Amino acid sequence: MSLSRPFRRTAGSTCAALLSLLILLGCAPDAVPRIADDAPPPAPLQRGQVRLQPPSLKVLEIQPVSAERGTRPVWAPARVVFQDDRVTAVAAPAAGRVVEIHARVGDAVQVGAPLATLASPDAARLRSERAAAGIEARLAAAELQRQTTMLDRGVGTAAEKTAAAARHDAARLEVARADRAAAFVGAGDQDRVVLRSPRDGVVVNLSATAGGMADAGGATLFTIGDPAALWVVADVFESDLEGILPGAAVQMQFSSMAHPVRGRVERVGAALEAETRRAPVYIALRETVAGLRPGALARVGIEVAPGSGLTIPLSAVLIKDERRSIVYVQRGDRPDGTVFEARDVKLGLPLRGAITVLEGLAPGERIVVRGGLLLDGAASQLL
Repeated sequence: MSLSRPFRRTAGSTCAALLSLLILLGCAPDAVPRIADDAPPPAPLQRGQVRLQPPSLKVLEIQPVSAERGTRPVWAPARVVFQDDRVTAVAAPAAGRVVEIHARVGDAVQVGAPLATLASPDAARLRSERAAAGIEARLAAAELQRQTTMLDRGVGTAAEKTAAAARHDAARLEVARADRAAAFVGAGDQDRVVLRSPRDGVVVNLSATAGGMADAGGATLFTIGDPAALWVVADVFESDLEGILPGAAVQMQFSSMAHPVRGRVERVGAALEAETRRAPVYIALRETVAGLRPGALARVGIEVAPGSGLTIPLSAVLIKDERRSIVYVQRGDRPDGTVFEARDVKLGLPLRGAITVLEGLAPGERIVVRGGLLLDGAASQLL
């Protein structure tokens, strides 16, 4: 009798453990199917495999790995700006004081239209130098002509003619230099400089004030842009740039518009902003949008083709030993589909609920996308 008591306790513990495992696998003890004496035993499991009872399959979500790599949207904040080659900044060509402003913000201007008038001592000096250079050039030309005539009559010398020719050439060079310098400040009388529009467009920015001073090549006084040449610049995170290519379709949402606006990617900026780790993506509008203005804010969705590899739901991946990534694959060679194997996979970067599988899976294989923890717990019980 003393030997039977330990045996009974051991048998009871074994039955309790078996019952716990059956409950983990989704089967009550009275639901365990009885195998006929002549039925073949189930095939033995290989390492990393686990078998569930058929009723337990209901708690799993199983999907096939698709070979199709459809596009996915990448969303980013954006702003409306003028296209680079359709906006021009106008600054003062010479230092001076603003005496009159001819155009205001919102005014439509044509090329050559006056924008502002400046009084510039530098402009007066440059024009005086041009006039003086012209006088010197005329005197040098007259002297050369006189020396040539005298030499022809035999009363002059070749040396004097050569010296006169040299002075004439120098005077011509000075005239050319003075003309270029005076042309830089534009046409005008005495010290007046008239700033003119370099293109057709609209005045979108004005920083000049009457009576204010302007430095040569300093701050922009006027900004002229073409309102028909706008594009949208999206600020995209570094991790979302992969797969964004020129020509990609874009949908843009503006708070002032009920319907999204279509566009396409023109180019992707080559540099990242140091603090935000974002890069500009330039988007061209594919349709005319009435009322769209520079500075308007938008939210854009850029259609991006995924990179190399297959994409699966992030919920299908389990982390083992803090370094292994596994996915449970349903074995297709088992007719009842109750056998699953843990497959090590090599992954890319996660993005919005999905992740790219670089190695370990093939298109068409069926994987567990939800409920993998049940399989993982059952596998641990079998170890």
